[in-house]
Amino acid sequence: MDRFLEALEQFWNGFLSGIADLPAIITGFYSQFDEGRAVFTLVTRWLLPILAIIIFIRCILPLIQYRDQNKTWGYLCSKDGTRMPLRHWENSIGRSKLSDIVINLSFVSRCHAVLTFCEGVWSIADLGSKGGVEVNGKKIEKQERVEAGDTISFAGAEMKLLPADGETASAGLEGPEKKMPLAPKINSGMTLLLILVFQILGGIQLSFSMGDQLNRAVPVTFLLFLIVECVYYLIMRIFSRRYFELELLCYFLCGMDLLIVASAAPSSLLKQFAAILAGMLAYTLLWILLRDLALARKLKYMMVSVALVLLVLNLVIGETRFGAKNWINLGFVTFQPLEFVKVAFVMAGAATLDKLLTARNLTAFIAFSGSCIGALILMRDFGTAVIFFGTFLIIAFMRSGDVRTIAFISAGAVLGAIAVVSFMPYVASRFEAWGHVWEYADTSGYQQTRTMIAAASGGLLGTGGGNGYLINIAAADTDLVFGVICEEWGLLIAITVVLIEAFFAAFSALLTKSCRSSFYAIAACGAASIFLIQTTLNVFGSVDILPLTGVTLPFVSNGGTSMVASWGLLAFIKAADERLRPAKLVGSTGKGRGI
Repeated sequence: MDRFLEALEQFWNGFLSGIADLPAIITGFYSQFDEGRAVFTLVTRWLLPILAIIIFIRCILPLIQYRDQNKTWGYLCSKDGTRMPLRHWENSIGRSKLSDIVINLSFVSRCHAVLTFCEGVWSIADLGSKGGVEVNGKKIEKQERVEAGDTISFAGAEMKLLPADGETASAGLEGPEKKMPLAPKINSGMTLLLILVFQILGGIQLSFSMGDQLNRAVPVTFLLFLIVECVYYLIMRIFSRRYFELELLCYFLCGMDLLIVASAAPSSLLKQFAAILAGMLAYTLLWILLRDLALARKLKYMMVSVALVLLVLNLVIGETRFGAKNWINLGFVTFQPLEFVKVAFVMAGAATLDKLLTARNLTAFIAFSGSCIGALILMRDFGTAVIFFGTFLIIAFMRSGDVRTIAFISAGAVLGAIAVVSFMPYVASRFEAWGHVWEYADTSGYQQTRTMIAAASGGLLGTGGGNGYLINIAAADTDLVFGVICEEWGLLIAITVVLIEAFFAAFSALLTKSCRSSFYAIAACGAASIFLIQTTLNVFGSVDILPLTGVTLPFVSNGGTSMVASWGLLAFIKAADERLRPAKLVGSTGKGRGI
């Protein structure tokens, strides 16, 4: 045993020694093969964009294949025998075209009632309708339990609740799976291999560019990241039957993040790798919790409470950086609490508005949203305030469907913005260069003009990792990260990155058609809207189409809390995806837990 331990110790010491000598070995190899290095860089400049496009296509095709699992939890049957399927756990009923069950009769209110299925039990709630709701001839006041075979009257429009497919509604039986494949079956393992090849080639090319300045942390971090990707993929494929392409897209984005950090801020590389690990852990835990809908609703209170505490702490002890008071320094770690508040914000919106479609619940969410946005204005973090407000509008509209209410709220927000600019002149001064940064090329427009020059110089294929000029500009790895991608890795890869961010939103909208609960639909669209708004502000802000607001590009910009929060938001989208592997059929217990 002692000999074994001694041999193990010698192996470990030798391994560490080899890692320590790796930069010198690589540098010596580079110096002997300068011509080969130039050829390799040229080849990778052409090969990496092609790989990126192939990876993107291979990931989105399995996700956009429409797989209607035909979930029907019950039916409402009218007197003429028409059966209207109940495909969700919360079914809005009314005259509005946005209702799940539309009753086009003048005496039925626009939002008349909501029929809820929870843990195998149906219940009906009146939403303050004029004509009221009756169950078997008895008028209900607030909420009443209903059974299969009961007659429900909506202001005189009678319907009978029927179980799903002739069985008990609590059994949650489903029809056969309908498949409309848009492409042949794509092996996710092969897609992962292409991602690994992309990252290996990118890492080698970046090491070529760094030459004598190559830090030991670069090869070590990339090696560890490759191992983590493979291990996590294998674990998830063993314990989960769901599609994995969503995570593969994030693998690609996180790989780009490490390539950019290694080039622009190599001292932060290990920290960023640790943030990716923490984000993947947070994503896994949150996804598991979200599968239990009852537990997810209870988590709302804890997450909202933590969010409010973080906002107060940020206002009291927060540090001001780059004009915004949005950092908390604990000595051993510095983080942006607002990134974590985004996760709580989506959870609050989904858990508050998904079940009871009343003005009271919308008012509660408006109050929480107002608190967040008001705190952000006091912190002078207007970019994040725009993100929260845009997400609030999307979440509120998904459940209210009232354009007039949303228009009224938006008008109030515009008046508030005018007041902020009028009474806080320093806010207006931050945007004075917007639209004509070339006139302020050496002052307030310095960053954006350099970003546009760098992006243009990169062309379609880029100059190669580590060969860019923009990495020498402040905030290149955070606010100006789109410009770094364009310059070093080319416009084709930069566009692919943006398309991936936009695809999260498109995919979430696609998922809303089959979500068993509106909680998942709202949460997925809320999380995706944050991705989309952040991407828009980051990309367009860096090239002067929008003001430069200082927000990160999800999964790509350097920043630990941003990375963890991005993975956490992804869990909402993943939880809404109820599709399994193509060869599997879905079974359901009808309970509060997800599949």
